[in-house]
Amino acid sequence: MGMISRRRFLKKAGIAIGAGVTSSLLPGSSGRSLAATKVSLALDFVILGRHAPFYVALQKGFWAERGLEVSISRGFGNVDTARRVGQKQVDFGFTDLPAVALLLAQGTPVVQVAMIYQNWPHTIFAKPEIRTPRDLEGRVFGTPPGTTGTQLMPAFAEVAGFDWSKVKVVNLDAATQNTALIGGKVDAISTFRFFVPFFRSRMPGVSLMAWSDYGWNMYSNGIVAHEEMLSQRGEVVRAFLEGALLGYKHAIANPEEAVAALLKHRPEVAADAAGAEQPFIKELAVSPDVVQRGLGYFTPSKVQFSFEMLYRYAELPRSVTAKQVVSEKFLPVVKP
Repeated sequence: MGMISRRRFLKKAGIAIGAGVTSSLLPGSSGRSLAATKVSLALDFVILGRHAPFYVALQKGFWAERGLEVSISRGFGNVDTARRVGQKQVDFGFTDLPAVALLLAQGTPVVQVAMIYQNWPHTIFAKPEIRTPRDLEGRVFGTPPGTTGTQLMPAFAEVAGFDWSKVKVVNLDAATQNTALIGGKVDAISTFRFFVPFFRSRMPGVSLMAWSDYGWNMYSNGIVAHEEMLSQRGEVVRAFLEGALLGYKHAIANPEEAVAALLKHRPEVAADAAGAEQPFIKELAVSPDVVQRGLGYFTPSKVQFSFEMLYRYAELPRSVTAKQVVSEKFLPVVKP
C-alpha cells in the first residue's frame, strides 16, 4: 500500500465511512432489531492493522443496525482472551482454536463460533544467521507467556526436528517483542506473518521461518463465545457474527477504507503499518472452501487435522472433541 498519511486515511473515513452508510440485513436474518444490546469483544493482542475489519463493522453500522452496541478492547495473548470469555469478563473473543480447546479441557466453557484465519499464521523471525529451526538451539527466544504460540512451541520443535529444551526462553510483553528482536535483546521470536513488512524494513536480512513450511498447519484465530451465550443468547451470537463477517467482507474488498475506519477509532495506530497488514487478512481468511461456503467456515477435514495435532503434541485429552469446541449453529453465510 506504500507510504500513506494518516490524513489521507481520515479523509477517506469522513467521505466513505463517516457518511452514515448502512447495509441491508443478510438473507435469512430475522430483520428485527435487538433492543440496544451491549456486548464486548476482546482482541488477541494490542490493536493493529489486522483488526481493522472489526472497526469497519463498528463504523459502517453492521452491528448497530442489528441492535448491538459493541465495545472493543485489546488482548494480552490468545489464552488470556479465551480465559476472559470463559470467565464472562467479555462476551466475545478473537482468539485461536488451540487456546479454546486447551482451556475447555481445563473446564473453561468456551466455544469457537467462527474460524476467521483459515491458515496458521505464525512465523519465526530471527537474526540472519539463524536459517533453520534447528539453529534456535543455544539461542535466546523471546515470547509473551500467555500465548498459544508459546504453549505450542515445544510441539512445533518436535515436528520441525529440533530440541526445544536447548533453547533459552525469556518472557516478553506482546507489545515489545518486535523491538526486542530488532534491538538484539533476543535472537528470535514467533509472531504473526503480518509483521513481514515491518521486519524487512527495519532488520535487513531478517530470517523468516513459517511454521507451515516445517509441517505445522492448523486452524488459528476466530471468534469465541461462552457456552451460555450460545444456549441462552443465540440471537445475539448470530447478530454479532453477521456484523463481524460483513466487516471482514468489506475490509477485504476495500483495504484503504478499512484502515480509515481503524484510524478513526484508534488514532494511535500507525497508518503505514496498518496498511501493510491488509493484504495478509485476505491471505489468512479466504480459502477455496470459504469462497464456496462463506467467511468463518469450518472445513471438517481441517478441524480434524487441527485436533490430531493438539492430541499428539499439545497433550489435549482425547475426551475433548471437535464437537465440544466448535459450533456452526449461528454462523451466517457471508461470502467474501
